[in-house]
Amino acid sequence: MRVLWFTHAPSLSAEYLNNKSVGGGWSSSLEGEVSKIPTIQLGISFNIDRDIKPFTIKETKYFPVYNTSPTGKINKLISRWKKPIKDEANIQPYLNVVHEFKPDVIHIFGTEAIFGLIISKVDVPCIIHIQGVLTICIQKWYSGLTSVDLLKYSKKWPLLKGFGNYHDYYVNKKLANRERRIFQQCKYFMGRTDWDRRMVSVLSPNSKYFHCDEIMRPGFYLQHSVRGKNHADYIILTTIRSPIYKGLETVFECKKILNEMNFQHKIVWKIAGISQMDEICYLIERKYRSTFDENAIQLLGPLHESDLINEMLGADLFVHPSHIDNSPNSVCEAMMLGMPVIATSVGGIPSIIENNTDGLLVQDGDPYAMAGAIMEMKENRDCDIKYGKNAQKKALIRHDKNKIVNNLLNIYESVLELENQK
Repeated sequence: MRVLWFTHAPSLSAEYLNNKSVGGGWSSSLEGEVSKIPTIQLGISFNIDRDIKPFTIKETKYFPVYNTSPTGKINKLISRWKKPIKDEANIQPYLNVVHEFKPDVIHIFGTEAIFGLIISKVDVPCIIHIQGVLTICIQKWYSGLTSVDLLKYSKKWPLLKGFGNYHDYYVNKKLANRERRIFQQCKYFMGRTDWDRRMVSVLSPNSKYFHCDEIMRPGFYLQHSVRGKNHADYIILTTIRSPIYKGLETVFECKKILNEMNFQHKIVWKIAGISQMDEICYLIERKYRSTFDENAIQLLGPLHESDLINEMLGADLFVHPSHIDNSPNSVCEAMMLGMPVIATSVGGIPSIIENNTDGLLVQDGDPYAMAGAIMEMKENRDCDIKYGKNAQKKALIRHDKNKIVNNLLNIYESVLELENQK
């Protein structure tokens, strides 16, 4: 079977392309397993910022699609303010990839990118693997910091030049409109939570939905030593990115509440994925007139897999504060390592964490409920251990590589069978 993937990232060809980005990796992990199957001929297409011809690594064929951008300062400025996004007029390079590779099935990762617009233009069955859903992210964009906050506290020169979270909202609003067209065109979807299944049932009511879990990065499957407790401080870890709907302001507010309480041990909150240079940090420090450092919040920046695992193994608790999410890999990875988890009860998270069994769920945007949950976990070591063990047991079953690959192959076969019945 010839299967063509359209992905956001170069997957396992990143090293070949000298791509030094960190994070993500679940599509790379899936590729690593699928590429071992002799009956599958895999092709992978992705966007890239330079002109590179198709190439092959082992048996996998890669098709980079060069994304051009405006040249010249004036044209770049106009483009940033107009927020143009690619539409049907820009899909020919992706159709060329389909024509060259001649797949039996097309597997599209996410509804956010332009790839989905090829669906109505090809005779090959296409299935979309749900990641997030921008249509909902847009509704939750200003759940923590408002648009007024962004205008008031942003650095004015980058704002005038068209950069930052305020402008990102308008880009993503246009992408959400395109996303809804993609939902309407697609007949087959796969996802992993009740939330994304329900989104599909509303946005594409005549389509077929398949359940398929995700493979985590390789390091999280290794047998790690028991998480260390030989430190004086109580350490909380969070892994998030910088969009404002990820809830960084809730962490800041929650930590200020915890700082006012008289604990025997100092609470240190570490955040991976965000650095002091990110705009969101400047906004929050100006709004609350206090710094992350003053509140014992350490910004670690993006971490490579091994460094992140070391930080997780050295922490006491994992907290996920997002205002919207499907099944965040960061939470799944924490569960894989047997960490007790507190997360907001949003999107697909209740499908991966059972409240009071393998973690605690709290209302998003509520720093007091989050602080209370942290106190419960901190003061109840037995509960901490039980939740961690239950989380790890569940995660190892959910992210079993062989089960997921077999399920994916069955989905491909089912889509082909459904197409042949027509």
